[in-house]
Amino acid sequence: MATSMQARFEAARELWEKVGKRPLVATIRSFVHHNGITTSAALAFYFLMSLFPFLIFLASALALLPISHLSARMVQLATHFVPKEAMPVVENVLAATMHTSHRLLSVGFVLAVVSASSAIVEMAYAFNIIYEVPETRPFWRRRLEAVYMTFAVGAMTLVAVIAMLLGPHLVDEIARVFEVNRTFVTLWPFIRHVLAVACALASIELLYYFGPDRNHMLREQLPGSVFAVLVWIASTLGLGIYLGDFGNLNAMYGTLASFIVLMIWLQISAMAILLGAELNAQMARSRHARPGVVRAQ
Repeated sequence: MATSMQARFEAARELWEKVGKRPLVATIRSFVHHNGITTSAALAFYFLMSLFPFLIFLASALALLPISHLSARMVQLATHFVPKEAMPVVENVLAATMHTSHRLLSVGFVLAVVSASSAIVEMAYAFNIIYEVPETRPFWRRRLEAVYMTFAVGAMTLVAVIAMLLGPHLVDEIARVFEVNRTFVTLWPFIRHVLAVACALASIELLYYFGPDRNHMLREQLPGSVFAVLVWIASTLGLGIYLGDFGNLNAMYGTLASFIVLMIWLQISAMAILLGAELNAQMARSRHARPGVVRAQ
């Protein structure tokens, strides 16, 4: 009996080790080992500090565009990404800043760059922990790279937002004025969603590439970027379903419910980014463990 139990125990242990070496399982285990929940909470705070200055800058900049009913379009666009329970917070910021103001534009720009670059610096620190590499770059270089990344990610975000704002009716008007090919107009509803997803993937790829203090190739960051976007979409949908069917935050927290949901959603977004980085790190370790593969320093 003891021998049989021992054999079963050994078989179960071997099965657990085999399953534990699979990329997705190893990713989750590494995420827990690196205190991903706590790190994502810290990143969510930095995201929050950069979100409102970015919304102020974005709203003031888009107010310069000759788009009719821009405020309503911005609110409708935000509903595709932000849970509806958190929309009152975002809607209030957009309503307060959706007008042309050069002073508001410049202040929002400076605050957005400072806060967003701080978030990227903290994210780079988290990536170093994930890859288990020391930080050797001086402070000024990290901050300068974070500013570069802020402009790159901000530019791609702006492209995605403008693409989503250009609805079919506005594209029809542009096609009439500039004589654009009708095939492009027909395919535009599909193209704008592809463009938005492509900008999201490219932004996360750049964060994974420039964030950690290690040498690696840009194409190696694609699996984690795709995984992060899929996790973010699935978790955002799941959060919306839960809040719609089971949640009752308004009854418990009142006016604070929107802010609480926004913080939960930001932490979910941070967790998705960290999980994608964990997957890339696991795949990198698998490649380096193969015979004849030299590990990048």
